[in-house]
Amino acid sequence: MNKITTLLIIGVLLTSCVSKQNPITEIEFNKEAENESLCDLTFPNPKTNSELIELNKKYKLDELTSNAKSDIEKAMILLDWTNSRWSHNGTNQPKKNNALNILKEAKEGKNFRCVEYGTVLSATLNSNGIPARILGLKTKEIEKAKSGAGHVVTEAYISDLKKWIFLDPQINYIPFLNGIPLNAIEYQNAIIHHRTEIKLRNLNGKFNQWKALSKINWVSKYLFYFDTRFDTSEKRMKCNGKSKIMLVPIGEKKPTISQIKHKIENCIYTNNIKDFYKKPKTVGNNQ
Repeated sequence: MNKITTLLIIGVLLTSCVSKQNPITEIEFNKEAENESLCDLTFPNPKTNSELIELNKKYKLDELTSNAKSDIEKAMILLDWTNSRWSHNGTNQPKKNNALNILKEAKEGKNFRCVEYGTVLSATLNSNGIPARILGLKTKEIEKAKSGAGHVVTEAYISDLKKWIFLDPQINYIPFLNGIPLNAIEYQNAIIHHRTEIKLRNLNGKFNQWKALSKINWVSKYLFYFDTRFDTSEKRMKCNGKSKIMLVPIGEKKPTISQIKHKIENCIYTNNIKDFYKKPKTVGNNQ
């Protein structure tokens, strides 16, 4: 098979991949000033939080990232490290849902869900001084679907870029467009308008276009509703009696049920993207 024929076949396959993409709805949000009555997004202090101190010391995470030249490079190192701890199992759950216990059980040979990948990566990033949160992704059909209507990833605030970025530790990548790492909302918009220009990268480099499109097509249906905790520190403080904030597209229903039978509770709903992407504050710091 000559080179031209090979390139033509690859081109046809890529076109086919794009043509079979999951349908994705363009979503809009309020971009006005944030609601000052809502609480800050609060994160644990790695210098005082006992769990983060133990996590960092036990797994030598500071040493692991010591040669990193930027926070994005640190994030990629910890992303790759988390991804390598176990293989994905979509049903198995740990006895206790905290990073230290999950890693302990993983070392014993157990495999876990996307939820646990998000939990561990968020903790390892926070232990390295990078504010990070577990981000729940939900499809438009979250209330009606019997299963498979959610995915869990991590978002981290990269201070030298002054922005939040999306990390998927289950699959091991960060999405980029024009060399800039994207947050979940930017990623959703880029999939609609620049799907073939998105680059998925990890510590080993970027995915080839075929693999990238496959992963992009898969995740696209989950990028509709987004939720996270107001406070990921040990204090677990609530905002107006609620522990979570959910970003809902303008004009869309506020979901109160997940996959038919699970109630969505303790949640404040907002259409304002600035409420959801506030600059993080760390417990004990004035930043």
